[in-house]
Amino acid sequence: MMHKFLILFIFISLPSFAQWTKVDIPTNASFRALKSKGQHIWASGTQGTVGHSGDAGKTWEFQQVPQAEKLDFRDLAIINDQEVMLMSAGPSEEGKARIYQTVDGGKHWEVIFQLNEGGYFFDCLQWDVKNKRAWLLSDPINQQMTLFSYVKKKFEKLDTTNMPLLQNKEAFFAASGSSMIISEDKIHFVGGGSDSIRIYTYDTQKNTWRINEPGIPSGEATGYFSIGAKNKKELWTVGGDYRKLNELAIPIIRTKDGGNHWEVLKNTPAFYMEKVIWAKPYWIVTGPSQSVAYLEKTKQWRSLGKSSFHNIIQVGDKIWGIGAKGQLAYISLSSIKNLFLSKE
Repeated sequence: MMHKFLILFIFISLPSFAQWTKVDIPTNASFRALKSKGQHIWASGTQGTVGHSGDAGKTWEFQQVPQAEKLDFRDLAIINDQEVMLMSAGPSEEGKARIYQTVDGGKHWEVIFQLNEGGYFFDCLQWDVKNKRAWLLSDPINQQMTLFSYVKKKFEKLDTTNMPLLQNKEAFFAASGSSMIISEDKIHFVGGGSDSIRIYTYDTQKNTWRINEPGIPSGEATGYFSIGAKNKKELWTVGGDYRKLNELAIPIIRTKDGGNHWEVLKNTPAFYMEKVIWAKPYWIVTGPSQSVAYLEKTKQWRSLGKSSFHNIIQVGDKIWGIGAKGQLAYISLSSIKNLFLSKE
């Protein structure tokens, strides 16, 4: 039986505008997936849990997908107002490498793709709006990138002939669903785990690959967990060591030419960073310990307070965050603006 809970609430500000306004929800699931399209916001996480708001967060409905109670939906893709895909992250040999889909706004879900042979662990799922196709990234097998394309209602594994060989122990992180990002006809991939960082770019039309090596040391559990874009030329990537929440084990790097050249952003806050987004006029970064905002015009940082978010998105004038133990909250752009206007 599918269990659903409807949450209605009024926006109530907390005493300090530097803090997030928490929304109480009827689940203690841990959430990593959070995406939006128009007024629709979708979230998913452990215990097969899915959350949906059709009115930009004014009301929420949560449910547990049938027969998915042991699955962790770490990413999702919104195709339109009715069609959504959920990505289960877990060992394929345990039956946890699955993709679910609804075509009726979450009333019913069905498995549309599943791998049972060993070695697969899904990391990221993205919907390409321009070309109307999905891209599914899985853990490398034998140092070979594993990438699937979803076209005409079918997932197909890309031919590895033209793919670059990955470094020893190099992989991608199933963290905030942003280890890859689509920029027109290109897909940028970030990861870590090896001795040094590489950023991969795939041209989907030309079927060609480019490798960029920005000269950043990496290591076990260390690398880039998220890549975000202001436009097709300006991108940031953030990360760290997920075992060290209050340290910055790897610097923020950015590009202003579509990924041809990367530079280190200096004088940044020091904590493990799991998601970065552009919310004009700010770059906003979050991790399980805290969140911060950066105003490019003045090159200033402001703390958004302690938080436990794995993921953030912008919906209208609000930034929504979601994380462990059923944490859901928002902060307005006007509150962030006040922080930059403050002399403190």
